[in-house]
Amino acid sequence: MGIQIPGELSGLLNELGYVWPESDEERLFELAQAWIAFGAEADAAATDATAAVALLAGNDGSALEAFRGQWSDSDSAAAVLQDLGFGARAVGAALLVCALVVLALKINVIVQLTLLAISIAQAIATAAPTFGASLLEIPVFKKLVDIAIDFLIGQALEAVLG
Repeated sequence: MGIQIPGELSGLLNELGYVWPESDEERLFELAQAWIAFGAEADAAATDATAAVALLAGNDGSALEAFRGQWSDSDSAAAVLQDLGFGARAVGAALLVCALVVLALKINVIVQLTLLAISIAQAIATAAPTFGASLLEIPVFKKLVDIAIDFLIGQALEAVLG
């Protein structure tokens, strides 16, 4: 289970109209590692298959010539395995980027909500000396944090999609 929002901050997040992301960055990291490992396994299989074909170098015959022709073709099993390894590592890298973006977004949202909670506490603490005028700052603080969280979500989406 990834980072969860502290209970004290979940109310503030809901007041701002946001829902805590259900994305689990730990699971995304695990999936990224699995895809990268799968890419390494595909590369190893391609290497082993190429080594096995090299053992046939001393043999001749029409069937072996057809096999060699097929094996050296651009859409042969060896080429597909090599492409599979590259593709799997690319998927793993993309999942790793997504996990990092989710982690950064969650941490930044928690920081923004913590700053909002501190600002609200300060406004309440100074309410008596300011005859309640400091309480008028609370909606402004909420709007500023709302804008900041919206910006963070936009940045996260741009990082993943752009």
